[in-house]
Parts: sequence; structure tokens; C-alpha cells
Amino acid sequence: MSQWGPRHAQVAALLEQGKVDAARAQAQRLAQGSPRDGWAAHLLSRASLMAGQIPQAQHFAARAAELIPGNPGLLVELAQLCQAMRKNEQAMAALREAVRADPEFGPAFVGLAAALSEARRFEEAERMCREWLTRHPGDAGAQSLLAGVLLNTARGHEAAALVRGLSEANPASPQLASGAALLSNYDELATPDEVWRVHRRYGEVMGALGDARTGGTPVLPAGAGKRLRVGLVSPDLRQHSVASFVEPLLKGRNRATMEIVVYQTNAIADEVTARLRGLADVWRVMDRVNDEQLAAAIRADGLDVCVELSGHTQAHSLAAMNARPSPLMVTWLGYPNTTGLTTIDARLVDSNTDPAGEADARASERLVRMDPCFVCFEPPTGAPEAGAPPSAASGVVTFGSFNAAQKLNPRVIALWARVLAAAPGSRLLLKAVNFEDEGLRRRVAAMFGAGGVDASRLELRGPVAGTSGHLAAYQEVDVALDPVPYAGTTTTCEALWMGVPVVTLAGNMHAGRVGVTLLRGVGLEALVARDEGEYVRLAAGLAADVGRRAELRRDLRRRMREGVLCDGAGFAARFEQALRGLARLG
Repeated sequence: MSQWGPRHAQVAALLEQGKVDAARAQAQRLAQGSPRDGWAAHLLSRASLMAGQIPQAQHFAARAAELIPGNPGLLVELAQLCQAMRKNEQAMAALREAVRADPEFGPAFVGLAAALSEARRFEEAERMCREWLTRHPGDAGAQSLLAGVLLNTARGHEAAALVRGLSEANPASPQLASGAALLSNYDELATPDEVWRVHRRYGEVMGALGDARTGGTPVLPAGAGKRLRVGLVSPDLRQHSVASFVEPLLKGRNRATMEIVVYQTNAIADEVTARLRGLADVWRVMDRVNDEQLAAAIRADGLDVCVELSGHTQAHSLAAMNARPSPLMVTWLGYPNTTGLTTIDARLVDSNTDPAGEADARASERLVRMDPCFVCFEPPTGAPEAGAPPSAASGVVTFGSFNAAQKLNPRVIALWARVLAAAPGSRLLLKAVNFEDEGLRRRVAAMFGAGGVDASRLELRGPVAGTSGHLAAYQEVDVALDPVPYAGTTTTCEALWMGVPVVTLAGNMHAGRVGVTLLRGVGLEALVARDEGEYVRLAAGLAADVGRRAELRRDLRRRMREGVLCDGAGFAARFEQALRGLARLG
């Protein structure tokens, strides 16, 4: 059996000192001298990981777990490396073995629950979270994980309340304060003031850390001939909604007057990443740096303006932004609310999403309105034709929503049930990746059933392979329904591109008003409801108006292509103008 000894400790010390090559060489000598030395394999795994060699690290971790059976710590390390290589089933197998070895080892038990949630097996993940919390009620990590499961299964209010309570119980945690801010956008019962308070509190927590470099809006070197140097910071520069709105800016800008430096903060890259990279002036991959190092890299690039694109969403870099690595700090696009940081100078919006007055009072940044619309959409390549409305052949009107299941909640389900009641014989198609989970399908069907909707009128569909397949599903939809309180953005643009009119409810915050600006952008202001009753009437009226739906099916793509929503050059000019106005350039 493998025994930890002084020679193993020497290798571990070298790793602690960052002497990876020396540690690996010494560990290899140990392994060669004792081929069944599991601790030598473990040290080789650690050294490989520190050298960025994930496959080798996973190989040696598997060897260590084999040679030292039943060690939950080694099994968890193996699982984490399997996850890094997208070997999710192998990861879960290792975690299950670790739980069997020691049911009280938190990284194994909670780690398995997290892996199940990541695999969209939410019922089992929730059961494990609740079981663990009965024994360890103060485990903030398990509570945060449970909140994520609740959000993913149409229980945003419960999720938001849970993380808000965690944040209040751990007032110095910026991670929990950020999580509370994010989840407040999904809470169908939250008031604008309540949402503002949790965002403001994040700024207070960050301010208390003392890392911020404060200062007012800077005066940069003036002159109409100065080329503006702009940084974009995002983890989502890949097949992701954010990329669909970054691309028109990169393509449409005047390269002679605005230079763009991109900071990719996520290792995930694909063909979209490659396309965007070719459009930037400078592209920096920053996935292996911490917030302090990211801020230092941005500062060293000598930007005029740094624009962060993620707000409080996953893998954000707000801690780096709080250090003010650029004279002017701006937030835009990827998050539907204020960051709460007083160190960010401005947020780019428009008069539809954030009408002047109350919206300004609930933002830590100055709101800069890029009218007529704060975004520009890059139409998907290879999109199928819109085709005829499906009801033309079947005689049955199909409503649809392809928004993420996180935006489902009792309020919007009750609203959509009213729409179905007002349009006899109609049906509803909901498509989201989370509908892979049988438990979620049962929950949502039961909620619709409570609203009087028979299961035969409801279809809950999981993910469809490929962008073309996803867009082709719109050929089965006559009228799209925007969720509340968190409206769609990319989904609305895709529906319109596929000739499907969208009915939206004008909310009282940015998250609920993006549909307003998008529909006005294609001349469909008449489909913006002021209250839930009007929402039902508009949806039912559109379902009954065969001629209007047919006309929109034929014309919406042209309206988008020729209008403000796809005018990349016009948008890029407004974007540059907004930044120059803030920086007092030109």
C-alpha cells in the first residue's frame, strides 16, 4: 500500500514553491522506482496541472485513485480534472465513489450535487443538497448550489430569497452579494427598489474591501484626431448571446477613429471566437489570470475606455473593474441592471429600456442613452427561411417561447395560461435546454394545469442541435410570448428574424423593457402591452388575425435587416460617440 513519506513531502514543497519542473522530475523518479506508488502518481498529477497539462494530470489522477482506493480527496481531484476535460460521466462516477467512501466529505457530496446540476439532473441535485443541509445547515456553498437548482427549475423568487439571506448572514462576501444581485433580476415578486438595494449593497461590500481606485470622470487628451483606444472585457466571446451583439460593433466601427482591444476571460473558444478575434485590433486571452493580474494587464495597455460586458453573470470580472484599470470605466450589454459599483462611470442603455427619471435614481453609474437602441444584432448565418405560419396548414395557432427556463416562474406561467384560455384551441411550445430534466417538465406542466391548461396543449422541448435546428423550430411557432419580469433579447431578435411576431409586457426595470426597444426597432410598438390584461388581448388578437400574421411572416426579416436593429455601422458610430462624450474627446 502507498505510504506518504519524506520524499513525497520534498516534491510537495517544490510544488508549493512553484518549482514545477523540478517537482515533476523528482516525482517521476519516485514513480519509476515504485510503479505502484499512488502518492507519486498524485504528485505527478499536481505537477502536470500546474504546468497546464490537463490530460496528463487526469491520467495520473486516475492512476493515483486506482492505487490508493477509497481516498475521497483523490477521487474528488480526479473528478475535477474529468470535468475540465468535459468527461462528465466519468467525473460523476468518481464523485459517487468518493461519497460511498465518506458520506461526510463535503467536497465529494456537494461536488456530486453540483455535477448533477451541471448535467441538468436537477431533481437528484436538489435531493442531495437538501440531504446535506439537514446535516450541515450552515454550509453556504451547498445553499448557493441549491439556489442555482431552484432558479433552473422555475423558482426564481425562492432562489433570490435564499441567496439574499446568505449574503446578509455573510456581509463581507462579495461573491454572495454578487449572487444576490444577479438572482434579484429573476425574482418575479421583487420591486425595483428591492432590486436596487441588493445591487447597491454589492458596491458597498466592494468599497469596504478598499481595493477601488476612485475618481470622477476623467479628462483625457482632447483632439478630434485622437484614435480612441477601447477595451472589451468578457467571458462570453463564443457561441453565446453576447457575441451576437459584439460582432456588429467590431465589424461596423471606424477603425481609423476607434481601436478595440479584447480581453477574453474564459478558456472556452469556438468558431465564433475565431471570427470575433479576426475583427479585433488586439486580442488577449486572460483565462488563467486573477482579478489583480487582469486589472494590471488592462492598465498596461493604456486604454482610454474599458467596457465590461458581463455585469454579475457567471465568470464576471467586476473585482478587476473595481480597481479602475482604465481612466474611464463603462458597463454594457451582458447584464440587465446596474453593477452597483461607484467605480464604473457609465452604463450604456436607451430611452426605451431605461426611461429618464427613476431608472437614473436606481443606478450607481451614469446612464448614457444610445437612442434609438442600445444594441445591434448580428443575424445568424445559415438561418432557414421563415416559411408560412404553421397554423396555415394545421389550423391550430401555436404560441411559443424559447427563452431560458430560468425565466419561468408562477407569474409568467399564470399569464401564459390566460393567453391560452383567450385563444381557444391554441397550443404552447416552450423550448429550453433545462427541459431535459423530467422533474422540471412535470413541475411546469403541473403549474400550467393549475391554470386550467390541459397537458395536450403544452409541449416542453429540450435543446435542438445546431443553430439552424434551433432557428428552424421557429417555423412551428405563430406568435412568440416574451417572459416576465425578465424579457428576452437574443430570443426576441431570433424570433423576429424568423418572421415570428413577439408580444411583450413593458416592465418597470431594464430587464423587463428590452422587448420594448426591440419591437419599436421593427415598427411593432403595437405589440408592447402596458399591463397583463393588454398582454393577453394582444396575444389573442394576433392569434385571431390570420392576415396580419402572414404579412409579418413575410416582412419581419426585411424590417430587421433594413432597420436600426441590424445597422452595425450606425450603431458603432453611436457607440463611439457615446464614449467620446463621456471621455470629453473630440
